[in-house]
Amino acid sequence: MRLVSLKLDETDVLILKALMEDGRKPFRQIARMASVSTPTVESRLRRMIGTGLIRKIAPIIDPNKIEQGITSLISLHVDSSKIDSIANELSGLEEVRNVYLMIGESNLVIRVVAQGIPALQELMTERISKIEGVAITSSHVIAKTVKEEQGALIRPGTMLRLRCAYCNKQITGESSILRVGNSERYFCCPTCLESYKEKYGSRLKMLAQ
Repeated sequence: MRLVSLKLDETDVLILKALMEDGRKPFRQIARMASVSTPTVESRLRRMIGTGLIRKIAPIIDPNKIEQGITSLISLHVDSSKIDSIANELSGLEEVRNVYLMIGESNLVIRVVAQGIPALQELMTERISKIEGVAITSSHVIAKTVKEEQGALIRPGTMLRLRCAYCNKQITGESSILRVGNSERYFCCPTCLESYKEKYGSRLKMLAQ
């Protein structure tokens, strides 16, 4: 076991910013921007994917380019004892693009996309409002998106929260690490590491070849 470094350095941040500007950038171009080698970019990217910091690289759609459709922010007051289950239920609706747990009178805010005002009204009155424990406090239709960036502010020294690859608990203190191919998996304890090996033993052998 060894202590897992949770801190991003300047190279990590430069790589992340390059990918956030354009996820299609070749590793060689990112390496020049960060003044490091291409293999360094590849290994750093694998590490950030392995820690769960980078969940996926996906296209960002410009809503101003779409002729039909409106985006709205809806504030909700939710029964606090049911907030997690309600948040999960709302996440399952295709129109709901983001779900935020808040502190205040409106303890949950969602960003939704609908085909138009009638569709938005139907979503609010026929589906969201009828979820037990939910009350809509306000809604705001977004007229134009001026700026839309990643939710996290990434700077050198930013600390990461790691979760165990087996039990999904947040890792604190020392951690067990398993190298899988060209990436790493992090575990909160040796027991979870051994359980992971038992569960995915055949797959791990294939990756090791």
